[in-house]
Amino acid sequence: MKYMRDGLNDSYGILELQDKILEIAKYIHDFCKEHNIDYCLMGGSALGAKRHGGFIPWDDDLDIFMTPNNYEKFRDIFYREGDTERFYLQEYGKCKKGYVTVPKLRMNGTTYIEELTKDWNIHQGIFVDIFILHSCPNSKIKQLWQYFWAKCVVVKGMSMRGYNRQSGLKKVLLVVSKILPRKIMVDFALKQVYRFRNCESDYFCNFLGKAGYKKGLYRRKWFENNQNITFEKIELKVPGELHEFLSERFGDYMHPPSEDQIKWEQHAVKWDTKNSQNKSSVYLDECKLV
Repeated sequence: MKYMRDGLNDSYGILELQDKILEIAKYIHDFCKEHNIDYCLMGGSALGAKRHGGFIPWDDDLDIFMTPNNYEKFRDIFYREGDTERFYLQEYGKCKKGYVTVPKLRMNGTTYIEELTKDWNIHQGIFVDIFILHSCPNSKIKQLWQYFWAKCVVVKGMSMRGYNRQSGLKKVLLVVSKILPRKIMVDFALKQVYRFRNCESDYFCNFLGKAGYKKGLYRRKWFENNQNITFEKIELKVPGELHEFLSERFGDYMHPPSEDQIKWEQHAVKWDTKNSQNKSSVYLDECKLV
């Protein structure tokens, strides 16, 4: 292992995959440091840094936050100067204004197959997810407006992936998403999510993720002084107030979940760190994939 610590127990059989993911993460960290771009680990990746000193042992992906301004700077410089021979920047749902849902930086020459997209003609390399950390207004009414339109984007993406919900509100939204055009469910909706990017407020949010309203709303001050932390054998950045962020997101975060919960945390159905299973280098229009 080049980036994972020595002597780790490979009981989940994914140390090789985690090591390759860290190769991508190190590239992002070094690239951001060189170009003065801020980012930080989020979700289970930030939790792993705190609780395990690196990956959660069963975690097969890595997620980071960037604000819209930082991501757009990253994207622009990467396309001009980045290592596009090794990496591919994938932007689902990108609309004409450049708004995106959850970009991925994928590694060429590798494979990471997820169940819901296994038959799509898209780049299927191992990746790091880049979640956009959006400014969120102080007004609860405006927060709920932003949250509603973010979930419209999420539900449209679920319908594109063939997700089927048998009952409840999600089923209703899935039906509606199939009727309403992409112009409303994605383009207009993303505009509402981004519209508060320049507002002065006390909050950030990640309503385009899987967290609900309360778990997806964060204090801005938690991210004002993001800091380096040792993650396996390398350094990555975490929120400046990591404990506060993790407590809000996970509650009593130092206690691992049960085995039943763990099995739902993994995403890949197949992976390969040395070979690519992409059928071609010409992919579907990812701007239309949410």
